[in-house]
Amino acid sequence: MNLLAFDVSSHNFSLCIKQDEKLVLDINEIIKFGASELVVNIEKNLKKFNLDLDSFDAFVIGAGPGSFTGLRISFSVVKAFMLALDKPVIPVCSFYSCAYPFRNDSEKIAVIADARRAMIYLACYKSKNGKLTKDGKERLIKLEDLIVMKDYLFITYDSHIREALLACEKGINFYSQDVYPKAKYLLPMAEGIYRKNKFISVDKLTPLYLHPKTCQIRKKGSIIG
Repeated sequence: MNLLAFDVSSHNFSLCIKQDEKLVLDINEIIKFGASELVVNIEKNLKKFNLDLDSFDAFVIGAGPGSFTGLRISFSVVKAFMLALDKPVIPVCSFYSCAYPFRNDSEKIAVIADARRAMIYLACYKSKNGKLTKDGKERLIKLEDLIVMKDYLFITYDSHIREALLACEKGINFYSQDVYPKAKYLLPMAEGIYRKNKFISVDKLTPLYLHPKTCQIRKKGSIIG
């Protein structure tokens, strides 16, 4: 199975290529406007490995939640690939990739990020025998509502959220370092979807906007602003 995967839902620009069951490329760089470099980086790395877009069985994309601009650009790019090449696209929640490396460390994992407007993006997962599954739908939640979730391992790439939550409740189990979405950790779920042939049509391929009615409104400040 040959897969091209990318995630630009955060400041981490993440791009990977899996060819003949081997991960031949794994790029992760903190870039503020990394989405603007997506097409250039894909083209450069395809040339490096003597590949073309038609070499891949499917494209995998980090679906968010996260940066509105990053998601808008990456979904526009992958839709163009899908239409031009008649290849399937597999969207996977970006937070799944944050939780995946911790699947052997905790039975319950919560990934959170700043959604602005005094709200938090939340995705919960359960882990059993190293297998990660969703625990409910991704959603928006208030910071104070997270305090009762003391049986979860919390993960975020927004350090100010970690500091704010720990200031409210010292007993929260929080991983101490920032954890960004990485494209290579989207692959385990994507490969399962590919084998089941559960693909999405281009008209239904949309980012994971948790507040779509207001996602184009830009306001200053954050949850602790």
